[in-house]
Amino acid sequence: MELPVNKTIINIAILVSFALILIRILNDPVLQNTYNAAAVDHMNMSENEESSCDIFTGEWVPDPDAPYYTNKTCWAIHEHQNCMKHGRPDSNFLKWKWKPDGCDLPAFSPGQFLRMVRNKTMAFVGDSVGRNQMQSIICLLSKVSTI
Repeated sequence: MELPVNKTIINIAILVSFALILIRILNDPVLQNTYNAAAVDHMNMSENEESSCDIFTGEWVPDPDAPYYTNKTCWAIHEHQNCMKHGRPDSNFLKWKWKPDGCDLPAFSPGQFLRMVRNKTMAFVGDSVGRNQMQSIICLLSKVSTI
């Protein structure tokens, strides 16, 4: 026989749990160091650059360093996702990068990314777009050698 549970007590327990989790996250020294490192990088921008940087407007420009990976260099790209194998006539679409108005985006640094997410959990939630993002991160990170 089930006992009736007061929904107010359950709601309070959930709120207290979330509050404790939030307090733990805010007091995590690893996260504080990550944010401090990000703040230092942000402080390196000039005030002019900071106020004029809009990552949502800009243009696609040629990238001489691209591509960072291809279907031949990354094991995470599945056979059915191989554009070149299935008739894509050129590879020029791989050689572009986003250039925001008023600033430059730094190139992705696998080592820096791994340092920032060390001892953390990352989840990709969603559909095939989320899966593609996960595969892209795997491909970018696979360039880092293990010691």
